[in-house]
Amino acid sequence: VLAGTGLTVAAAPAAHAAASDAVAKLPISSYSGLAVDSVHQRVYIADQRDGQAAGTVLVYDFQGQKVAALPHTSSVSGVALSEDSATLYVGESGRVVTYDTGTLQRNGEHSAAYDTCGRQLAYAGGTVWSTDAYVFQSYLCATATTSLDMLTNGTVSRTGWNDVGRLQLAPGARARNRLLMGQPKESGAANPFLASFDVSGTAPVRDASRRFADGDGKSALDLVDMAASPDGT
Repeated sequence: VLAGTGLTVAAAPAAHAAASDAVAKLPISSYSGLAVDSVHQRVYIADQRDGQAAGTVLVYDFQGQKVAALPHTSSVSGVALSEDSATLYVGESGRVVTYDTGTLQRNGEHSAAYDTCGRQLAYAGGTVWSTDAYVFQSYLCATATTSLDMLTNGTVSRTGWNDVGRLQLAPGARARNRLLMGQPKESGAANPFLASFDVSGTAPVRDASRRFADGDGKSALDLVDMAASPDGT
């Protein structure tokens, strides 16, 4: 309102990029994972296609143009990149598959405990970390017992650590050898946790951890996803 004139001026709407400049529509049926490769300027997107025999990983450049599709014979879930972005890890129900990111050629397969709930992957401390949970019906995944696994000597083996629900994993900063884990609210836990693991050794060590509910059980964590800042703090 301009003082003394009675004239009201509406602010101009904020400028927005055209949809074609900012959005790439994805030909997928069930998104299940994302990895960003700054070295090759690519984005890897997992299309799980649960219940079908044709999961795939789509590869896009930073301009939103499709570069390739990496087909799989079973559903796919989590994806993760090595620290140097030379290797892409893709989770399947019974294994973790690797690709050379320079050529996008498959170069390895690592057996894992069978998973029916969507294998989470994260690369931290020089190791690939994975989850696995097995249930007969997918609706049971929310409250299933989920194990934390690690890739060593070509096999994904259990660490002995587990908890309830679709546990979410994320890497911390590279130099800090840190793995983050969160428990979604749908797990049924009264007060879901957020935890940080030291993964500098041969086994993960649970370090910082906290829950969020007050004395009345309010304000509990409602986790969907997470990421660490570049400096790892």
